[in-house]
Amino acid sequence: MAEVRIRPFDYVTDTAEILSFMPELYESNFPGFVVDVDFMARRRNQLRAAARDPSQMVLVAEDPLGLCGFIWLVVEQDYRHRRRGEVSAIYVHPRMRGRGVGRRLMEAGEEYLRSSGCHSVMLMVTAANQVALGLYESLGYEITRHQMEKRLPRGGR
Repeated sequence: MAEVRIRPFDYVTDTAEILSFMPELYESNFPGFVVDVDFMARRRNQLRAAARDPSQMVLVAEDPLGLCGFIWLVVEQDYRHRRRGEVSAIYVHPRMRGRGVGRRLMEAGEEYLRSSGCHSVMLMVTAANQVALGLYESLGYEITRHQMEKRLPRGGR
């Protein structure tokens, strides 16, 4: 495997490539969701804000071909006023899946959160994403709650 380096996100050099990952990241995890121009503009603005916000960190995975993944982290306070980390998003390019890049991003993210004083880290994953579920379980993540959804038909009933 080619060498993969994990490093902090650079807004100027990395934004276009991270944004190119968004359609697959969101459309594959949320069936029926379509990434549009407005969504991409919001994500660009959110990346700009993350680059300046000390409570957020984006780490990228890079190989000789360019960026091959990223993890977006947020440090927040929980209901007990303790620092908790959240994995807001994680993505690995198809050319590097199954090669440990996701695990390395998660481990680097956890180390960043630990060094930021976080006592725990949480994330959300779609139930259908079995590969991600397997990775998170192998890293020690546990299900702490379930989210349920009901689709409402148009026109009543």
